[in-house]
Amino acid sequence: MFKQMLTFRPVKHKKIGIHRLLGYSARFQKVKPIGQFPFLNARNLSTIQVARRGWPSYVLVFAFGFLGSVGFGWVQQVKDASPSDPATFKPYILELKEPVSSTSSIFILSSKLELAGLGRYDKAWQKGVWSVQIKQPQLQIARAYTPLPPSQDDKEPWTNGKLSFLIRQDPKGEVSGYLHKLPQGATIDLRGPHVEYQIPDGVTEILFVAGGTGIAPALQVAHTLYNARRGRGVAPKMHILWANRRREDCEGGVSDTVFKSSYTFNGWRNIFASKVENSIKPTANEQSNSSPMVLRLDSLKKSQTDLISVDYFVDEEQTTISEIVLKGILQSSIATVERSSIGRKLILVSGPDGFVKHFAGSKAWQNGKEVQGPLGGLLSQIDHSGWEIWKL
Repeated sequence: MFKQMLTFRPVKHKKIGIHRLLGYSARFQKVKPIGQFPFLNARNLSTIQVARRGWPSYVLVFAFGFLGSVGFGWVQQVKDASPSDPATFKPYILELKEPVSSTSSIFILSSKLELAGLGRYDKAWQKGVWSVQIKQPQLQIARAYTPLPPSQDDKEPWTNGKLSFLIRQDPKGEVSGYLHKLPQGATIDLRGPHVEYQIPDGVTEILFVAGGTGIAPALQVAHTLYNARRGRGVAPKMHILWANRRREDCEGGVSDTVFKSSYTFNGWRNIFASKVENSIKPTANEQSNSSPMVLRLDSLKKSQTDLISVDYFVDEEQTTISEIVLKGILQSSIATVERSSIGRKLILVSGPDGFVKHFAGSKAWQNGKEVQGPLGGLLSQIDHSGWEIWKL
């Protein structure tokens, strides 16, 4: 029997499966095979079991997983630290919160990274309206906010790694509520820039209809046209209509055009109601306590004499941007044939969704992207021939 097994074991010509071969080998060694491997037998089983108890498979899986996650996190951290990459979030420090009203503040942020690569904002200012996304870390959501351009006293604040924003605290806003609760010195993650609208060349006249914090894009447009693109063709004329719910949001603002009649309505989403006589004139106290945003607008107007005009509308004062107001501005534009005939004329609408819908209709979604959608609202009901309309 022993000789037969010795002659049978080295089978050279007959193909035998590996499991059969190992089985015969184990039988020849007179030990019970374990699985399909001859070294797992009764003689060394205790050694193997000790080794298995020392390194279970789930420990190896956990170890490789941990090392992989650490490696990915390190790579991602290195990537995020690149100041020139607009697609990744970067840390900023909340330097200052300047109250504008009971619900709004100007946030000034400074970069924690080196200043290399922050010149990407220069390109954004050259194009027009742009925004950055600010992240709420607990909920892992982000919202777009429009940076304010520099004031006339601070020419290039982003070269110092700083950005400023006008942010209103929305009672239902996850990100705005989070930001308004942050203390000075807190870290805020943002990424960008993301260009939302590139102002075309050859523009000679702009009517900007702004609601609430929608004034920030209007200031961006003015900065692009009168500063970033200075010397490129004819300086355009710009008329800003700024609507707010309360006077505190535009304290001290004096309208450049006094309309003899307008219409009132309760809120941006409701229909027009009774006709009233109005003249937007702030009190002496309001003039001496102008809000930071009004001061910015006044400074802008002084720097561009006869090119920029601003009118203020306040819900609680029963003044609003009515059909008569819009018709009057468009008709007065027709009278300036020399300026209008040589360039493009734009009507830009910016503000909360309900505000934009009231004046130009809602935006639409197409293939997962937000698009302009059909023109609706008040502007669709009046003659706007020769004007291009864009919803921001």
